[in-house]
Amino acid sequence: LFFILFYLNIAKFKFAKRNLTFKYFQTNQIINQHAAADFLDIILLNLESGKNIYQSFEKAALFTLNENIKKCADEVLTRYSVGSTFSASLQNSTYKSNNPFYNEMIENMLLSIQLGTSLEKNLFELSKNMRSQANLKLEEVATQAPVKMVFPLVFFIFPVIFILLGSGSIQDLIRSLRF
Repeated sequence: LFFILFYLNIAKFKFAKRNLTFKYFQTNQIINQHAAADFLDIILLNLESGKNIYQSFEKAALFTLNENIKKCADEVLTRYSVGSTFSASLQNSTYKSNNPFYNEMIENMLLSIQLGTSLEKNLFELSKNMRSQANLKLEEVATQAPVKMVFPLVFFIFPVIFILLGSGSIQDLIRSLRF
């Protein structure tokens, strides 16, 4: 019915594209947040194994699955291998990244390096915080799912069930009316 009304230009559904774009952005944001937390976890594992921050960052760039983070991390490694300091390489990468979680991670690393605080503790807390925020957003999206399923359930599935359940009694009624 909706497609017929839309095809005949009787009804316009302009809200759908904007709503879908927002949902795509929200889902992509959650995925980026989890990817940044995974990137931090790889750095932490390498730091705990005794590697320095450059080697840890290099391993994390090698094993990350998010292309945006991988591209930015490779840029940092390229700048460092050319001769820039690691801190300057990190600082220059935040301007080109469109991932706010990557930027937050880099800024946190820079502050920890500049202030001389424990990088492992700082990154561990940041990773835990990012992962819990992403999980909260996922739970929020999951709690909205039952409300969105009510409309199709009421208008498409329940009528079919009522027809199937009532067809037997309707046949019996028709047979009883014939005699």
